[in-house]
Amino acid sequence: MTDALVVRDLTIRFGGLVAVDSISFAVAPGETFGVIGPNGAGKTTLLNAISGLLRLHAGTVEVEGRPVHGKRPDQLARLGVGRSFQAAEVFNDFVVTDYLSLGRLAQQRASVLAAALRFPSVRRADRADTRAARDLLARFDLEAIAGERLKELPYGLRKLVDLLRAWFGRPRQLLLDEPTSGTAVADRQLLRQILDEVRADGVSIVVVDHDVQFVSDRCDRLLVMNFGTELATGDPAEVLDRADVRAAYVGLEAG
Repeated sequence: MTDALVVRDLTIRFGGLVAVDSISFAVAPGETFGVIGPNGAGKTTLLNAISGLLRLHAGTVEVEGRPVHGKRPDQLARLGVGRSFQAAEVFNDFVVTDYLSLGRLAQQRASVLAAALRFPSVRRADRADTRAARDLLARFDLEAIAGERLKELPYGLRKLVDLLRAWFGRPRQLLLDEPTSGTAVADRQLLRQILDEVRADGVSIVVVDHDVQFVSDRCDRLLVMNFGTELATGDPAEVLDRADVRAAYVGLEAG
């Protein structure tokens, strides 16, 4: 069986700083793979490199057996790679249903001219996306926020909407950047419910997060990074029991 995602010897440099140093791992179809580590470990940089936001200085990335390093984020989206972000302030004026519909832009077939002139086929597709977005919100009892603007929502709820936007694009691989950051207890309960359904949909997930308990509960395997390098990879319980992991990850020993 072909792996959903394969990263080999991925390296990112910023000037003389090696932010990610020869990281390798593979994610099986339907697997949830976690990436943890202290601040500055290179976790988000790794995610940005995989999702096409940064140019690799060395290494390769494959999606379902196809080399994708060097491709733009929109090209990756068309190949089934979705991505959520730590923050989406640039879209704060978007209505929730319109923001969810952004997740399907890469799959749209309409030409620029057809979209600009609002051809009937474009209007029909937009209405279908809005209905589907409302249905998705209703699955998680969020239909009341369908017409709200992102800036009117609590931060934690905005994070959940961004996750739903990434899933709305029907990805086969989903990259999540700090989904629990800034979320309340109720938000995290809903986050778990959403991730359960994403996983039941057969989507492979790579999740970067600081919440060790959350990641260890939700992930099949963990990669621990420290100073841009791999410290450990494997079963969450075994990895988190390692003395070098506890020493590197601030607060883990006390937790």
